[in-house]
Amino acid sequence: MMEVLILPEFLDTRYAVPFSELLKKQEGGFLLDGESVRRVGGLCFQLLVSAFATAQALGTSFEIRNISDEMKENLALLGGNFLLNMAGEA
Repeated sequence: MMEVLILPEFLDTRYAVPFSELLKKQEGGFLLDGESVRRVGGLCFQLLVSAFATAQALGTSFEIRNISDEMKENLALLGGNFLLNMAGEA
């Protein structure tokens, strides 16, 4: 079973390196929980896009569950509407 990666309140520059390391450890796809997210910065957005592209290339899953309204707004502003299509409700 895939482990759920609980995202923090701020996906900002300070979180980019630890987030990158956590994403590298994910096996069999990406299952993220965005309930607590209040802000998404550019670097973490790029990591989300990379994880999405990796999942597509490997034929594995990418899902953001329980996405907060703030995360939806931030992703839309950054051009990440395609990531919203991969969002689900747990």
